[in-house]
Amino acid sequence: MSLRKGLIRYLAAWMAITYFSVGALAQSSQPPEANKLVRIDEIKVRGTRLPTDSVIRIAGLAVGQDVNDLIVNTACHKITATGLVKTVDYGYEVYPDKPGAVLTLTLADEGPLFPAKIEPEGEEEPLWACLASADPLFTRELPRTERALNYYSAALERCLKSAGRENEYAAATVNGDAQGNAKQIVFEIRQYRGTRKRE
Repeated sequence: MSLRKGLIRYLAAWMAITYFSVGALAQSSQPPEANKLVRIDEIKVRGTRLPTDSVIRIAGLAVGQDVNDLIVNTACHKITATGLVKTVDYGYEVYPDKPGAVLTLTLADEGPLFPAKIEPEGEEEPLWACLASADPLFTRELPRTERALNYYSAALERCLKSAGRENEYAAATVNGDAQGNAKQIVFEIRQYRGTRKRE
């Protein structure tokens, strides 16, 4: 049986594991089995520095949910859209004597990671605390992908708005060393034009 970007392995004649790799949406047609719904009994996350609960939340998946290949593929693209993850491989563990399946997500993180800071200095600790409370995946190190910078900037803007600071936003820049190599990511809190500076 041929499967898009994947293979089926039979273990001990009782367990079938199907693996897929998600980088971009596939253009080829899907096999009929890909449209069949299966209930998720467990979700495993491997190969990433990101917290498991954060990955599952971003994916929009949940134990007890009925999924098929299209649903899981879409969920994996939500993970890579953060810019923190390069690729996601996913696999089902299906047992003939059980109705559900175990879904395993294997991530390859984006890298390298660069230290990040928030300016002005007085804003840094309160905003990092806000980010951490929103989701522990917001660490003070991140890759310099455009999507990752935008993902952090959007989260910082939500923190600002939650504090009633509607006229402010976070602008991300990547600072380099004397040789022009990326060294640090800076998120500068700025005001939209035409607004007064905060006291």
